[in-house]
Amino acid sequence: MRYLSVALLAFALTACDDPAPAPEPDQPRQDAVIISIPATDWQAQADQAFQSGGAGWQQALTGFDQTPDQASLDTLRSSLQSWYNTFTDQYLLLASRACQLEQPAVLERMDTWPLYPGYLDALPQWPESGLISDPYLEMSRQSLRQQHGATDPAEASLGFAALFVVLNGTADSPKTLDAFQGDDDSVQRRRQYLKLAGEQLVADAGLLSISEPLTVDALHCGLAQTVTRASRDASGADEDGRFVPAAVKETRSRVLLSSLQSIPETTLNAWEQEAPGIADAIAAVEEKGTAPLVEWLGTP
Repeated sequence: MRYLSVALLAFALTACDDPAPAPEPDQPRQDAVIISIPATDWQAQADQAFQSGGAGWQQALTGFDQTPDQASLDTLRSSLQSWYNTFTDQYLLLASRACQLEQPAVLERMDTWPLYPGYLDALPQWPESGLISDPYLEMSRQSLRQQHGATDPAEASLGFAALFVVLNGTADSPKTLDAFQGDDDSVQRRRQYLKLAGEQLVADAGLLSISEPLTVDALHCGLAQTVTRASRDASGADEDGRFVPAAVKETRSRVLLSSLQSIPETTLNAWEQEAPGIADAIAAVEEKGTAPLVEWLGTP
């Protein structure tokens, strides 16, 4: 014990005599400043509107299941169009959220086009084609997610465009009521698909729902995605069989760019303060299309 006490005392005296300060630990690297834009009201209202559209679709689908007549089928088609209007009107916000959450695939899954309609459902020239006609494929949301874009991006099994294909078909006139009536297995699977695909849209919107402010970078990314979507070729079927539903082309043309004019004033003012010129670029869209946005973004 005597030797231990002496050793401890010597260690203490040596430490007291050492004038050199102890080295400080490495300071953590400071991350780049993230500039946020207030968008609480915008996000809350958008979420409510999308959920309301989804509820309207499910209600119309229930009505059609109970009374599968032409009137209820027309109501179902109207509810899908209304819900798609809401989606298109919210595209900038949804795209910005997808950028911020690094979930671009979720947004793309919500409305994939152009798509191969024969991959999903039977066509007049191929009456037994498509996932819906395949009795060996489990009809579930998980299976549909697995089949979506399985070997090609245009192999769409989910999303608004896919719903329009199943509900309306690909001809100039929509599918007849017979496609949804009767005990045939493909008819039952088609109606089951409508329910599952609608549920997946609600789930995907939930994956893109955030409560925190949007970052400036996310808004710029979302705007670039919106410009790309507005500029994407939406012509009809091309030589390799891909297709864009008429409802998609019409809604994109009518709603997508005009929706930019309804960005809440508080959000747009804050965005303008951090990124001067964006307000003028958006205001010029109505007259000049995407050109002012392309110029502002610096897109080639």
